Amino acid sequence: MSDCYRAACAAVVEAFVAAYPAFLKSRLESMAPGTEVHEGLRQGVQWLEGELSQWAAQTASEQHRGPLQIFQTAVAFPTAALEAAGVAPPERDASAIQALPGDLYGLAPASSRDIGGDAWRAHIEWGIAKARLIAEVVPAADAPPGDASSRPKGMPALVAVTMSQADRASIHLVASGRGLPVRHWRNPGAIASGLEGETPRWAVVDIDHAAADEAVRLLSAAGVKVAVYGPDPDDIAMARWMALGAATVVPHDRLVAVLESWLPLQA
Repeated sequence: MSDCYRAACAAVVEAFVAAYPAFLKSRLESMAPGTEVHEGLRQGVQWLEGELSQWAAQTASEQHRGPLQIFQTAVAFPTAALEAAGVAPPERDASAIQALPGDLYGLAPASSRDIGGDAWRAHIEWGIAKARLIAEVVPAADAPPGDASSRPKGMPALVAVTMSQADRASIHLVASGRGLPVRHWRNPGAIASGLEGETPRWAVVDIDHAAADEAVRLLSAAGVKVAVYGPDPDDIAMARWMALGAATVVPHDRLVAVLESWLPLQA
């Protein structure tokens, strides 16, 4: 892991942990003023610091959760305190329930901007550092650039958004057996540009990819059938990705099986 990426991760840990108490107190004061949740906040910030510290010590490919997802999970402790105090959960809209079903009181931030300016800036810098790290190991495409006229006509394509060379090899193996071309679009700009020339039929998006959220949004909005994959995604993660537009969310070891079921035997 590069020193730049390590420093970006460390900055996220510091900013997110520092912001947690004030962010949650503000949410709690507006929701349940006077309710004693001190112990829930103490447990939450202690858990958050431990989880983020472990996350920051991992390489980019080992980081199976993002820092915002870890922060969102940390609200489980004040949530439990509110439940124990008998506070009635507020009504939440269907999209919020689908994205974060365990967030009964709506305490979790939707984005790092909600947490605070320092946390948001640290999160953005981390995303930039990860994108640069990915760019060093993943080529922009497998074929020379060209306009839509240079692409195969009438042939459905598969898009892969992943930083893993091993996953790219597996994806190519299945697609080549079906006679299908694979496009490797590594960032939102490449995705938007690619969609101007063609609309692929399928896409697979690696949860670990720095641009995974935007990739799912762009591709699903264009009518592409998107599979998001990662190591053992839990119910909250699955709901979140489905809310972004994914057709399915599967464990990493199910990726090949999903491709084999989706892609036709003959293109």
